[in-house]
Amino acid sequence: MAPAWELPADNETPCILLEPLHGETGEVLDFRWTSMNVPAEGWVRSLELGRHLSLWMREGTALFDVAAFARVLMRGVPHVGLLPGDAARRQAVVVRHGDGLVLWLLPRDEGQAADAQQAERERAARHEVEQALARAEQTVGALREAEERYRLATRATHDVLWDWHFATDRVRWDPGTGDAFGHATSVLEHNLGWWGERVHEDDRYRVVDQLMEFVASTGDVWNEEYRFQRADGSWAHVLDRGVLARDDEGRPVRMIGSMMDVTERTRQMETMVEEARFRERFIGILGHDLRNPLNAIVLSARAQKRRGPLECTTEQHRQHAQRIESSATRMGNMIADLLDLTRARLAGGIPLRKGPTDLGAVCKQVVDELSAAYPDRAIAVDVDGKAEGEWDAERLAQVLSNLVGNALEHGSAEAPVFLRCFAKGDHQVVEVQNPGTPIPEELRERLFDPFRQGEGEREHGRRRNGGLGLGLFIVKEIVQSHGGLVEVTSSEKDGTTFTVLLPRPPRPKAKVKSGRGRTRTA
Repeated sequence: MAPAWELPADNETPCILLEPLHGETGEVLDFRWTSMNVPAEGWVRSLELGRHLSLWMREGTALFDVAAFARVLMRGVPHVGLLPGDAARRQAVVVRHGDGLVLWLLPRDEGQAADAQQAERERAARHEVEQALARAEQTVGALREAEERYRLATRATHDVLWDWHFATDRVRWDPGTGDAFGHATSVLEHNLGWWGERVHEDDRYRVVDQLMEFVASTGDVWNEEYRFQRADGSWAHVLDRGVLARDDEGRPVRMIGSMMDVTERTRQMETMVEEARFRERFIGILGHDLRNPLNAIVLSARAQKRRGPLECTTEQHRQHAQRIESSATRMGNMIADLLDLTRARLAGGIPLRKGPTDLGAVCKQVVDELSAAYPDRAIAVDVDGKAEGEWDAERLAQVLSNLVGNALEHGSAEAPVFLRCFAKGDHQVVEVQNPGTPIPEELRERLFDPFRQGEGEREHGRRRNGGLGLGLFIVKEIVQSHGGLVEVTSSEKDGTTFTVLLPRPPRPKAKVKSGRGRTRTA
C-alpha cells in the first residue's frame, strides 16, 4: 500500500494521512488529518466530518476507535476494522507511516470483513488477557511482600502464629523463631480441643466459651489474656488475638491469630502491685503507731497550759505549750490523712458510719470552727431548705473543712468565702466558692490526685500549711463512698467553686386511710 500522494490520480480508494496529538505527559489524546486524496475528500465532505478523528461520529456512534489507532502507532501492528452504520460498506485499514498513520477505506468484502472482525476480537481478547495477567502478577507480588513483612514481624516479637480452618477443625501453629512453648513439632498441627485442654482450668471456661460465643456472633476481631501450659508443665501468661474470616453468607471459614508470651510483663506488674500494697500497709501501720506518742505530747502540752502562774516565765511556758499543742495537732491531721489514704487504697474506699444527718447543721458547725481559726476572714453560709439524709456526719464535716480551709488558704484575703447548701432534684448540693486567682487548667486535671500541692502552696520556700497534699484526694474518696460526685470550676470572672453532689434518700410515701379503715399508699 502506497501513501496517498503516491497513488494514481484515478485511484478510487480513499486514503487519509493522520498525525497524532499528544498530551503533556506524551500520551496520544487524538488524531487529525493532514492530507487526503480526492476520493477520501469526497467521503469526508459527504459525512460532514471535521478535522479531528475523535469527532468523526455517525448517528451518535464513533466511526473510529482512537485508542486502537494509538496502539497501531505504538506497536506498529496494522489494524483492520469495520465502519459502523451506513458506512459499514467499507472497512478501515490503519498502518503506521513515519510519525503518523495512514487510513485506507477499502470496499467491504464479506469474507474479509468476517476475518477482520475475528482478528479484532482475538486482538481484544489477547489484550484483556495481558492486562489480567499483569494485574494478577501485581496482586501476587503484593501478597508475597505482605506475608514476608508479617513473618519478619512475628520473628521480632517471638509470637506463635496460628491458623484455624473450620472445615477440618484443625489448627496449624507457626512458632517463627520461638519454641511453641516447648511443645514438639509433632503437635504444631492439632485440633481445637488440644489447645483447650492446656488452658488453665481457672481460665478455661471463660476463654473457650467466649471464643465460641465470638465465632457464633458477627464480630471480626477476638482477643483474650489467659494462662497456657508449657510442655514442661509450667504456665505462661499469653495474650491471644485473632481475626475471623467469613463467607458471603456470614458463616465462619477461617481464623488467623497470634499468641504472645507476656509472662515477664505480668510478673513485673504483679511485683509493682505488691510493692505498692506493702508501702501502703507500712504507711498505715506507721500512722497508727505514731498516734500514741503524739497523744501523749498533746495531753502534756494541754496540762502545761492549765498550770497556774508560778513564776515570771509562766507566759513564756504558756507560749511554748501552745506551740507544742498546735504542732502536735497538725501532726495528728497528717497521720489521719495517711490512715484515710491507706483505707481508701486497701479497702477500696473510705469506710462510713451513716446515720440521720442534718447537713445544714454540719455546714454551720464547720463554719464556726474555721471562723475561730481565721478570725480576720469572712465566711458566709447559706442553707436553703431542709438538708437531711442518711450520711456520715463526721466524714462530711471533714469534706467541708477541707474545702472551706482550701478556699481560705488560696482565696483573696479581702474577699469572703461562700458556703451554700441546697437541694436539687434527687441530690443535695454543697458549693464552696471563693474569688481569687483561678486554678490553671493543667493543674485541675490532677487536682484530686494524692500528694499533689496546688500553686501558691509555698511562701518564701515554706509551706503555707502542714498538709501532705491529701486533702482533696480524701474529699473525693469520702464523696464517692457516699455515691456522690465532686467537681471544680475556676475562672478569672467567677473565681473557684467546688461542687459536691450527694444522693438523697427517696422520701417515704405517705400512708392514708381509706373510707373502710384500710391503709393505702398515697
